[in-house]
Amino acid sequence: MKSGTPLPPGLYHVLVNIIPRIVVPVVASYAAIHLGLAHLTMVHNRILLFLLSMITLYLIFTAGSFIHDYNQRRIASRFNAIPVPVMRGRWRLPGNADMIIRMIRGVTADYNNQWLAEIVVDWGDTFNLRIFGVDNIFTTNPAYIKQMIVTDFAIWVKGKERFTNLMHSFLGDGVFNSDGAMWKFHRSMTRPFFARDKIVHFDTFAVHADEAITKIRERSGKPVDFQDISARFTMDSATTFLFGESVDSMAAPLRLPHGERDDPQPHASSTTPSFPDAFQTVLKATAFRLVVGLDWPLFEFWGDKVKRHMEPIYDYIEPILQRALEQGAAKGTIEGKDVEEGPEEHETLLEHLVSVTSAAMYFLVTEDSSILQTLRKEITNVVGSTAVPSYEQIKDMKYLRAVLNETLRLLPSVPGNRKHSTESSIWTSPETGIRYYIPKGVDTSWSVILMQRRDDLWGPTALDYDPMRWLDERNKQYYLANPFIFVPFHGGPRMCLGQQASVDALTILVK
Repeated sequence: MKSGTPLPPGLYHVLVNIIPRIVVPVVASYAAIHLGLAHLTMVHNRILLFLLSMITLYLIFTAGSFIHDYNQRRIASRFNAIPVPVMRGRWRLPGNADMIIRMIRGVTADYNNQWLAEIVVDWGDTFNLRIFGVDNIFTTNPAYIKQMIVTDFAIWVKGKERFTNLMHSFLGDGVFNSDGAMWKFHRSMTRPFFARDKIVHFDTFAVHADEAITKIRERSGKPVDFQDISARFTMDSATTFLFGESVDSMAAPLRLPHGERDDPQPHASSTTPSFPDAFQTVLKATAFRLVVGLDWPLFEFWGDKVKRHMEPIYDYIEPILQRALEQGAAKGTIEGKDVEEGPEEHETLLEHLVSVTSAAMYFLVTEDSSILQTLRKEITNVVGSTAVPSYEQIKDMKYLRAVLNETLRLLPSVPGNRKHSTESSIWTSPETGIRYYIPKGVDTSWSVILMQRRDDLWGPTALDYDPMRWLDERNKQYYLANPFIFVPFHGGPRMCLGQQASVDALTILVK
């Protein structure tokens, strides 16, 4: 959908996309049959005419699908390959229509990627999730993922129709939502802020970690939602690091584990939760868009939900941006500054970036008290009980990094991703040698969370939370033998620049 249109998203989508795609063929089919059978008396039975037109459309659709598959097989055979197999829904409805219901239910009610995990059991690690004739290849095979994000990086992009347009209300044209020259520009602007001399200033993380611990202690005798605490800590640390000012989400009353809130605290402003709450709402809304695809306006018919919830975020960001621009103008650094010069020591990221960026939110899950005991022992031996760890000490805490890696393996902050092919290519299975033909213009999705839980890639204890797998012989047997089975921070040229900063922030909180 075009941005800036005065029409509601759903109405615009119906007029521009749905009517030409569905209504016009139905009407045309109905008219053609009416004219063709004008000499028969049954032409006056409008219900019969409508049924005949629908049958005709179904036959046309089926014939088109058959021709499409035939052409794909013919082209694939030239490369001694085959098309990726098309999965079929349980009810075998035309166009895999039942999969739409399953996808929506999965993203709104089930655990993350659970609905895909059920399909993988029946169809294997790579299949074509075709909906109404539109191909979408899905995989959890690390060899294919590596090929997309590293080996053939140049021919795989975000894709305007099925990604950047969907995410534009949230991400604009920033580094997470751009390709080509624009992406390279944002990447070059962002990189200097994640250099080692920028991310080793741990005092910022320590301040917000202390606030988190204080909040936990204030809940003496009450349960604590650690995921909520971790999310707030990450939000406050990230906004301080990126914007130079914290959104202070920790000041708002904490949620109880079952979702209720305590009575408002005296010092908590009524507007304090607006930024983090709006941010979480936007994340959920955009995730839903990615699942329903091009037809997302039908679920936001009268208004862009993401745009509406971005307003409190902009209310916070814009004053900071204005102050940053004024400070830069006073120093004469805003206009004409060479990107390659890099930022000054006291500048914040926002002085170089004009799009909203966000930090991944992680929470540490432990199910065995011995893990916490081992972790505490290592931290105490290396750092002590009160000091803030240095960069070198963080590197020395091997078990701590194993705990973080294991958390990111089972609960990656970005559970899946997608790309769009600009050229055709061949995927060769390292296990079977089967060659799959991947056509130009196809969208491909992959699930990080499912791949990182595969027992054939991680061993029989793949679903167990066990940090020792990163320190014993299993690390060499599985991960080191095939590093692309673990990609929580993506990989290749688009690897997350904030990876080390995120790890450092979590280290301070755990400490």
